[in-house]
Amino acid sequence: MGRRSRTKRERKQPPPPLPIAWAEGDGIHALLPGESPSAAQLAELSRQYQDSIRRSPLWHEMVKQFGKERAEELLRDFRVETRSGGP
Repeated sequence: MGRRSRTKRERKQPPPPLPIAWAEGDGIHALLPGESPSAAQLAELSRQYQDSIRRSPLWHEMVKQFGKERAEELLRDFRVETRSGGP
């Protein structure tokens, strides 16, 4: 097979889809290929996300600024959601 045929074949293959992420006033958003996660998967992802916040310097700042009880209330709003649409 010559170089010309190989070049044409390589051009026909679409690039793999890339994740797209952006930040808005209501949080961080991302578009990812694949099917939407189930409710149980979303709950687990939210739990993991909240645990990572608890281990971060942000958590210590939240506790210092708002107190532990209010920081826990605010942490409940740190969750993973699915939405339709994009940037």
